[in-house]
Amino acid sequence: MKLSIIVPVYKVRRYLQRCIESILQQTYTDYELILVDDGSPDSCGAICDRFAQECDKVKVIHKKNGGLSSARNAGLAVAQGEYITFVDGDDTVASGTYYYNMRILMSNPDIDILEYPIIEHYESPRSRVLSFSPEKVSGNENIFPDWIKRKGYEHCFACNKIYRADMFMFVRYPEGEVFEDTFVTPTLYESCENIYYSDCGFYYYYDNEDSISKSYSFKSQRFLYRNLVTLYKKVRDEYKMPEEANRILLRCLDNLTDLFRCSGGEKEEYKKAAEMLKGSRIDIKALYKMDLTPQKKIKYTLFSLMGAYVHGRILSLLHKKLC
Repeated sequence: MKLSIIVPVYKVRRYLQRCIESILQQTYTDYELILVDDGSPDSCGAICDRFAQECDKVKVIHKKNGGLSSARNAGLAVAQGEYITFVDGDDTVASGTYYYNMRILMSNPDIDILEYPIIEHYESPRSRVLSFSPEKVSGNENIFPDWIKRKGYEHCFACNKIYRADMFMFVRYPEGEVFEDTFVTPTLYESCENIYYSDCGFYYYYDNEDSISKSYSFKSQRFLYRNLVTLYKKVRDEYKMPEEANRILLRCLDNLTDLFRCSGGEKEEYKKAAEMLKGSRIDIKALYKMDLTPQKKIKYTLFSLMGAYVHGRILSLLHKKLC
C-alpha cells in the first residue's frame, strides 16, 4: 500500500459524495481511502458506509465527535500507506493529481513532503491559484528558512501535500484546538530533509460557511494568533531572519486586530493576547523599505513607533474589551 488518503467527515452531507468520487476517480490506484466519521449528526456516516460497501479501497471509522484534529489522528492511527495525504470532506482533488505526484515520489524516495497546487475559494469570485515551479529543496538547515522566504505560513494547509508516513511517527494534530495546520505544518517542515514543490495536479478548496476557517469566535482566533506569534518569535530569535520576522509580525498585528474584534473572551484574556507581543516593533525606516502599499505603511506607522503592546491597548479601547 503506497498511499493513505484520510478524509475527516463532519456535517458535510451536501459535499461528501462529490469529495469521495473525486478520489475514487483518480487514475492512481495503489491507495486506501480512510473516511473518519467524526460523530457527524447528519447522514454522513451512512454515506461513508455505502461507499465502503461498493469499493474495497474504502475504510470507515465511526467515532465520537472530537474535532478535525481528532479525526485526522484517528486516520493516522490506522493508515497503512507509505505516504499520507489529507482531504477535507467538502473539497475535491483534480483528476490525475495523485498519479503524477506519486510518480515524482517513487522516482525520489528521499522526499519527505511534496506540496502541489491548490485553488483557494474554488468556484467563487475570490478564487485564487497557488502554484509552484518544480523544485526540490534539500538539507534540514535550508528547508525551513526557504519555506519562510516563500511565505509558506500563508498556505499552511495540510491538504495539498503528500507526506512520508514516518513524518507522523512522533507528530499528531493538537486535539481540542482549531487552525491546527498553523502549528503542525511548520513543525513538519522543520524536521524535513527533502521537500518537493510540484506543478502537477490541483487541490480544490471550496468555501463552506460552516467550516472552522470561517469561525471568528475569540477561542478560534486565539489559537491562530498564538501559533503565528510563536512562529514570529522562532524566526526572529532562532533563525535570525529579521526581514522575514517583520513580515510575520505585521500578520500577527492583523490577527491581533481580528482577535480584539471577537466576542467571547474575558478581559484578562485580551490583555494576555496583547502582552504576547509586548516589546515587539519594527523600525520606522525598515517599515518604509518593506514592499507594502502606501496605505499599509500608514496603517502600521503607529505600531512601528509605539510597539505592538501599545497598539493592542489602543485596539482594546476602540473595541471596549479592556478597562
